Amino acid sequence: MNVNKSLLIILLCLGFSASTQDQKQQTALSLRTANYDIDLTLDVDKKQVQAQQYLTFKNPSADTIWTMPFHMYYNAFKNNKSTFALEAKSLISTKSQEDIDQGIWSWIKVTEVIDQEGNNLSDSLSFVAVDDQNKQDHTVLMLHLKEPILPHGTYGVHMKWTSQIPKTAIRTGYNRDFFFMAQWYPKLGVYEPAGTRFATKGQWNCHQYHANTEYFGEFGVYKVNITVPENFVVGASGFLVEEKKAAKTLPSNRPLKTYTYLAEDVIDFTWTANPHFIVLEEKWKDVQIKLLIMPEHVCNKERFLVATKYTLDFFEDYIEKYPYPTLTIVSPPYYGLFSGAMEYPTLFTAPTLCILPPNIRTTETLTMHELTHQYFMQMLSTNEQEEAWMDEGFTAFFEAKMMDKFYPKGVFYWDYMGINIGSEEYRRGRFFNADNIKIAPMSQFGWLFKHQGHREIVYGKASVWLRTLEGMVGEACMKDIIQTYFKRWKFKHPCRFDFIDIVNEIVPQHHGDTFGPNMNWFLDQVIYGTEECDYSVHSIHNKEVAESLGYFDNTTTARVPTANAEKLYEAKVILYRLGELWVPQDVKITFDNGEVLMEKWNGKARSHDFTYTGSRKIIAVEIDPALKIPLDKNLINNSYVLEPESAGITRYFTSFLTWMQGAMITASALI
Repeated sequence: MNVNKSLLIILLCLGFSASTQDQKQQTALSLRTANYDIDLTLDVDKKQVQAQQYLTFKNPSADTIWTMPFHMYYNAFKNNKSTFALEAKSLISTKSQEDIDQGIWSWIKVTEVIDQEGNNLSDSLSFVAVDDQNKQDHTVLMLHLKEPILPHGTYGVHMKWTSQIPKTAIRTGYNRDFFFMAQWYPKLGVYEPAGTRFATKGQWNCHQYHANTEYFGEFGVYKVNITVPENFVVGASGFLVEEKKAAKTLPSNRPLKTYTYLAEDVIDFTWTANPHFIVLEEKWKDVQIKLLIMPEHVCNKERFLVATKYTLDFFEDYIEKYPYPTLTIVSPPYYGLFSGAMEYPTLFTAPTLCILPPNIRTTETLTMHELTHQYFMQMLSTNEQEEAWMDEGFTAFFEAKMMDKFYPKGVFYWDYMGINIGSEEYRRGRFFNADNIKIAPMSQFGWLFKHQGHREIVYGKASVWLRTLEGMVGEACMKDIIQTYFKRWKFKHPCRFDFIDIVNEIVPQHHGDTFGPNMNWFLDQVIYGTEECDYSVHSIHNKEVAESLGYFDNTTTARVPTANAEKLYEAKVILYRLGELWVPQDVKITFDNGEVLMEKWNGKARSHDFTYTGSRKIIAVEIDPALKIPLDKNLINNSYVLEPESAGITRYFTSFLTWMQGAMITASALI
């Protein structure tokens, strides 16, 4: 054993323990399986990061583990043959032609690996392409160990590494003096013991970086020392522990400053740096909200902060209180919009759009959406690479609920130039404007969407069928489902089976056997199927019933016409199921005498009728009058109104307005 290196490892271990224990820590919310102590320096001239990190991994299983895979996301921008580049068809928005001509590419390189025993494992590294066997893809680095990680044991490994930061890459990188550092370090994959998610035996989950997918990480504690030029303002996941002048220097002799951040019970760590940021701080209860914003964008600060507090209030009531001490909002400069509207643990980005008027609520929508991810992407930590809908779909569902609660219903997203777009229009438009809404089932892994449609399915379809589920079972039952799901699975990486089990547990508690023994009949259709939902009112018939004349029932006297007899009608409505997906439907039937009946149809048959005999005639029929089933593709054909008599026009006006509402919602999908 090399004594000097062993001493280094021991000091690093002690440094991690001491530095984190000196700070006020929260009670552990997770198992804290992967814990990082990272010391980095940003070279703003070379656009590089020089770093070393010590990772402490706690084996969550009874397995003996001999390998450790690491995400090396920056290598997606290393060449034009990486899996990311091939799937994106080109390095659009990641490389300028000038950079390509000059051979400027981005990468991350591990230069030294030493385990907790002082063994040098630098020669035990290899790149693997677990998804597509692309030898030119270096986004997963496999470390082969000399000593195994024992069952439920703890293992430490020290790494030195350097990265060349990509310019305006997707979600990360730099432009001019703005640095946004996401997925920037060697990040350990997630070890899944047998029985976890889809694992039938213990395995690492560490996919390559794909153009369609986002991320998946393990819970842990991060202590990160970020050294930058002293005129740069830094924001990061977690909370600021210390800020001090740095002893180290760069070749440029720039004076430096070190910011120390601590983030607990998180699945990742993200940071940003820029010399022009203004930091605005406000409190929500015991949560410190930080807004990093450019001076010219301060006009938008209230829109960010108000929407943030609305969201925190909403989730405290609907699920539970936000558990972290800080929340950082990054509003990048216009030349930094490559960082997108993206979510990271205790930090999210939301672009400032000062050019838009207040009644185009893009700022509010994005703020609420990205903050909602803290509950699904971060606290539940579903796998965004395999089941993105379990994050994005739920987030889109709640985004609409919150906007309806805190802003004018029916116009929350857009209320401008006579055009109104509310939650139903926006939610449905996300799905139904797809070129092919049947392109793939929701259960398909993200990188297997080869011909587009991924966004429309995981955002749009998921939020629409979640709203449909709520429409069927009711808001109280849906809230119970979500609360039970979150309470049982927070900080545990659930998959779709876990959510399905919760639905099948909670719905019968509220509705008995109304929907059958379970909800699989619906969940199987929307998760594993690609069928469309479409119901229509085909026709209304009011046929006069001839009076019974002649001999009946062995009588000896013939029936003759009755003077001034009241006319009788066979009033019938015929309904069609045009789509393959079926759901139970409410049907509203209005008669000419003002009477209204609410009927129920199980929705299974291809056609169905309701028939009534009497003096009344059907004048209007509407399927799903309360708009409980937004999964129905065409709402225009859900209503049928007979031409009314002019004397009774006001009686039917409500039915006409309902038809128009359906037409507008359907048409919005084309906007």
